Amino acid sequence: MDAITLGPLLLPYSRLPGVLALILLLLVSEILDKKHPGLARWGWMTAVIGGLGGRLAFAAMNPSAYVDEPWSLVYFWQPGYSWWGALLAVVVFSVWYFRKHPALRTSGLMLLAASSLVGLLTLVLLPQSDTGQQLPELLLHDLEGEEVKLSSYQGQPLVVNLWATWCPPCRREMPMLESYEDDERLQVILVNQGESLLAVTDYLQEEQLSFANVLLDPAQKTMNEYSAPGLPATLFYSAEGKLVDRHFGELSRGQVEEFLRRHGQGLDK
Repeated sequence: MDAITLGPLLLPYSRLPGVLALILLLLVSEILDKKHPGLARWGWMTAVIGGLGGRLAFAAMNPSAYVDEPWSLVYFWQPGYSWWGALLAVVVFSVWYFRKHPALRTSGLMLLAASSLVGLLTLVLLPQSDTGQQLPELLLHDLEGEEVKLSSYQGQPLVVNLWATWCPPCRREMPMLESYEDDERLQVILVNQGESLLAVTDYLQEEQLSFANVLLDPAQKTMNEYSAPGLPATLFYSAEGKLVDRHFGELSRGQVEEFLRRHGQGLDK
């Protein structure tokens, strides 16, 4: 499992170091603000600037993810951050801020160092995601009722998305996934979990969504195979059919473009 379940929400492990570091930074800066006036203001500004720096650095590496929808840069709940971009922005801002408020320099730098250390230790202690496995020999069915082996899909980078019609984040990411249907750099496979053929086809027709590869998994064998804690869940495979990454929770275009940047070299859109 690569995520923590918080009721209906999924918190991927990849976000946990940043979340814990941010909570510590904001909480302690608020507590110490009475003794060091202005520290809480620095803490909140640091959090915002760190988020902006992380998102902008990620966008700089994956510009195609934001060219058509630049407003999605401010969708801060979506994944797509650079840890080094966030850290660089925080350090530059803090140096500038403490030059203007020298009385906060010692306490602020100690808090920043402690928060960074907590994030780093969390990252080191988190269980590593299992990658390198081949596409599993799962037997599923397409919308025509034909049996299909999941392992038969390889030869180009592959995005396997586990979803259901009742799942709000699944529904939100569907149009983005559909936009890759004519993209020769990858193949998108939708594997519905636990629903009937009628429910799936009705939903796709109502939403006017067209996908070449929609598979049915009424027994939810795929979720069990990947130990998915909830939906949506997305698996990224190389052209050789090896698992290179996984994500639990709502997917962003930036993640798909990052995957292509790393594993779709030589494949032009």
